[in-house]
Amino acid sequence: METKAKRILVLFTIGIALSVSLGCVVTVPDVNLETVNTGEIQRESSTIELGDTEKVQVYIKIGAGELTVDKGTDELLEADFTYNVAEWRPEIEYQENEETGGRLTIRQPSTNKITTSATKYRYEWDLNFNEDIPLDMRIEYGAGEGDLELGDLNVEKLDMKLGAGTITVDLHNNTSLKQLELDIGAGEFTLDLRGDWENDVDVNIQGGLGKTVLRLPNDIGVRVDITKGIGNVTINGLHRLGSDYVNDAYETSDVTIEITIQAGVGSIELEVEE
Repeated sequence: METKAKRILVLFTIGIALSVSLGCVVTVPDVNLETVNTGEIQRESSTIELGDTEKVQVYIKIGAGELTVDKGTDELLEADFTYNVAEWRPEIEYQENEETGGRLTIRQPSTNKITTSATKYRYEWDLNFNEDIPLDMRIEYGAGEGDLELGDLNVEKLDMKLGAGTITVDLHNNTSLKQLELDIGAGEFTLDLRGDWENDVDVNIQGGLGKTVLRLPNDIGVRVDITKGIGNVTINGLHRLGSDYVNDAYETSDVTIEITIQAGVGSIELEVEE
C-alpha cells in the first residue's frame, strides 16, 4: 500500500508540473499543496436503498486514491470506504424526485489539500451499484489507481474527467451506453469497448499527457475521427476511409460506435480485437 500511495502522489504532482511546463490543461482538482494529517485507519460502509426511482444521476468526485466501481447489490448502492485522513471522510447524498429521478452524489471533501505522508496515506473507495437501474454517471478523478467495471451496469451516459494515474474503464458488453465523454490527463488510461453493442454510441475523447489505449470490437461498426496533437497515434486493425479510420464491420453492422479523438501530448493506441 505504501508503494501505491507514493505512486499516486508522484503521478498527481507530475501531472500538475507537466501541465504548467507544456501550457496544457489537465483536469485535476485545484491543488495548493497544503497538507493534511493522517491518523488511524477508518473503515465505513454505506447503503442507499433502491426506492421507486426509474433512473439515477450519479456524481462521483475523488481526489487522490483508489477507486473501484462494479455491480453487486440489489439496492442502489453498497459502498465500502477505507481512509486515514479525517478531513477526507467521504460524503454521500441521495435525493429522489418523481419528475427527474434520483441524484446520488459521492464526494471527497477538501480535495484542494494533499498529504505528503505517502508512507501512511490510505484512501480507497469500493462502490457497488445495482445492475438494472439506468444510470447517468459523471466521474471526476484526480489521481490514483482506478478499476471501473461498467460493462454489467446499466450506464446510459458516462462523463469522465481524469487527472493522473492508472485507470481502466471496462465497458465490455455494455448494452445500454449511448454517450461517452472523456477528458484525460496524465498517466495510463485503458478503455475497453469490445462486445455486442445494442445501441449506436457516440464517444468523444480529449487526450492528455499520458498513454491511452482503446480496445475496439471487430464485429460492430467502428469509425474513428482523430485530430492529432504532438503525441503518437498507433492504429491496429483499422483502415483509412477518407480522413477517418474504420473497421471491417463499418457500414455493414446494425450498430456503430462513432469515436472522435482530440489527441494531446501523450500516446494513443487503437486496437481491434482479433
